[in-house]
Amino acid sequence: MVAFAIAAATIALTGGSYRPDNVWLLVMRPVVILCLCALLLTTRPDWRSIRPLPLFLGLFALTIAIQLVPLPPALWLGAHGSEGVDAVVGALGGADRWHPLSLTPDRTWNSLLALLVPLTVMAGYASLDDIRRQALIWPLLGLVGISMLLGVLQIAGGSGSPFYWYPVSGRGQLIGLLANRNHQGTLLALALPLLRAWTLLPAAGRRTARVRRLAGGCAAATIVLYALVLGSRAGLALTLFGIVAAFLVEPRTGIGRLPPRQRWAILGGIALAIAALIALALSVDRAVAIDRMLGVKDIETEGRLAALPTLLHMVSQSLPFGTGYGSFVPIFANHEPDALLKPTYFNAAHNDLIELAITGGVMGIAVLAIFVFWLVRAAWRDFRMPDGDPIWRPLKRAAAFAMVILLLASLTDYPLRTPLLGAIFTLLCCWLANGRLGVSEKS
Repeated sequence: MVAFAIAAATIALTGGSYRPDNVWLLVMRPVVILCLCALLLTTRPDWRSIRPLPLFLGLFALTIAIQLVPLPPALWLGAHGSEGVDAVVGALGGADRWHPLSLTPDRTWNSLLALLVPLTVMAGYASLDDIRRQALIWPLLGLVGISMLLGVLQIAGGSGSPFYWYPVSGRGQLIGLLANRNHQGTLLALALPLLRAWTLLPAAGRRTARVRRLAGGCAAATIVLYALVLGSRAGLALTLFGIVAAFLVEPRTGIGRLPPRQRWAILGGIALAIAALIALALSVDRAVAIDRMLGVKDIETEGRLAALPTLLHMVSQSLPFGTGYGSFVPIFANHEPDALLKPTYFNAAHNDLIELAITGGVMGIAVLAIFVFWLVRAAWRDFRMPDGDPIWRPLKRAAAFAMVILLLASLTDYPLRTPLLGAIFTLLCCWLANGRLGVSEKS
């Protein structure tokens, strides 16, 4: 338990950036490795209770490892469908050398090492008993609150605030524990269905239940207001989806049993509260997300849309083997047309499905398809269950919605590439997959 807590705290404080040159990786990865070893040596994780997640992680690791196996020139030359690559290799005198499928082996090794984070989360989760697994919702919601508070401190200190501890980050923005406002917006959105599940946890009495519902409602209102001033359009859209998801976690609120006048008064009050939050943000000129949505032009969006034809061409060139996990930046620079050249570089495809096809090839897409099939099947099974455990039922439903929010965010950005959001996604997967228990200490 201690090793799991240390690993989680380290990931939270140092895992907010996706960049492979993030200096905090020199702190995070050694700590994660030590904690993983401690977990495996002191406990017997019940891997079967979270199956098939270890299998999925193993398959994904295999697709990365295959790209690192040295191959003879007859096999790897021409495998990427680009004559330019073969021409460069020939000019450098490497046409007769063995080489892995990955065009950037160092970056692909980094991608393989990045899987240590989800592996550690799985090992830690599988080492806990049922009660502690359910109780993980408390520190997760606390993490969201800390990230929000940190964002306020960052804004208060200006762009030079010491609370921005990633060298490359959205300075002057409410990014919190992350390095990107879109990722912060995603974190806020996924918290909404989890808040709803938290309010549904069994309470010691009616008064405790009422206080918890009131606290959850206030926290949700704060998240909505925060999303408005954050400036992330994707984050605001996901927050609206999160509001709907929070209701769907447990649609039976008890309002239907009230008299019509009281029922409409409550629904009207909720709508009025949301409208008041939006009006408040607009009145103080802080509804940045709405301003960006209504803006006629946005350089960032125009750049991503202009790059789409190039990205699709890269997909056709890189299939079926892929260019190597982590290779997107140098590979895109090789394909980038003159019209897209600018002082900054294109750091990601801003669509993880497209980037996975480019770098991971058919094998990566196949593993993703299998995982999505499991997710839909597991979520459908839990939602069809009208009754069940009063804790696991809402928790599993909330986890499914939070996973969908992260996957939707991956269509316009790269949240799962950050160790922190990747670890949260792994925890959500564990909640959804949670089955037979039986954890024991090694003697």
